[in-house]
Amino acid sequence: MLRSMTAYGRASVALPLGLFIVEIQSVNRKHLEINVLLPKELARFEGEVKKILGSHLFRGQITVKIFATFEETTPLVVSVNLPLVRQLKAAWDRVAKELHLERDQQAFDLNVLMSQPGVLLYNENLQDEGEYRKAIELATKDAVVKLIEMKEREGASLQEDIASRLQQLGNCIDQISSKTSGATLKYRQRLVDRLEEVLSGCVENEERILREVSVYAERIDIVEEVTRFNSHLKQLSGLLLSETKGIGKTLEFIVQELHREINTIGSKSSDMEISRLVITVKSDLERIREQIQNIE
Repeated sequence: MLRSMTAYGRASVALPLGLFIVEIQSVNRKHLEINVLLPKELARFEGEVKKILGSHLFRGQITVKIFATFEETTPLVVSVNLPLVRQLKAAWDRVAKELHLERDQQAFDLNVLMSQPGVLLYNENLQDEGEYRKAIELATKDAVVKLIEMKEREGASLQEDIASRLQQLGNCIDQISSKTSGATLKYRQRLVDRLEEVLSGCVENEERILREVSVYAERIDIVEEVTRFNSHLKQLSGLLLSETKGIGKTLEFIVQELHREINTIGSKSSDMEISRLVITVKSDLERIREQIQNIE
């Protein structure tokens, strides 16, 4: 089943450690790009989150946001950088003395102190690391399941529309093939009519007609292009029905080949009806190309 690259998944897990919420958003990209936004307390688990997503997704820009509300404990230990605090206090006193501040103005301001970087130190608390890892993995996997469900729902709609357009393409190429088969006879008759107006009954006329018709028939021959076009259509239809994952790039390549064949067919024909059919085919191929760009 096809998967759309545009989807959203959300899951939450409530445990004694706290509440963990994972949101995953996916948008179009040629390759797989995973961006993980974690609370600083859980930053060390970024690799595990990317590994989970990388094992289930193949293309797209993936943004993962993880939120956590801790209960009794946190995966961090907060400590005070006392040597830095002492130096800040000493610097404060020197400033107060230099500025001849009044006694009530010399009080060491804790608000200023706490705003200084490096005063509070955050160290990893590895005591319950395994439990935090399990919580994040559980919430992430649940969110991935929701994401994939949405991808497949959107993919089913894309598959239905693309399959319908492939059937139209097959009908158009059959019409083009049938109209081309009579083009040589029409061209021969026009040559005969023109030459008969000037010269009639000459053996040279018949030989000239044969040469002209032979060259024309070779120039407008599209048997190979039609054969390849139908082969690509068959391959494309087969991939749409397959269980193969991550086929978006392959589908894009096949559509490029279909474009190439129909362009060649259009360049070989001067028939107005065939030109109209070629435009219809190109229009449907362009629509399919746009849709395939959203397939994982």
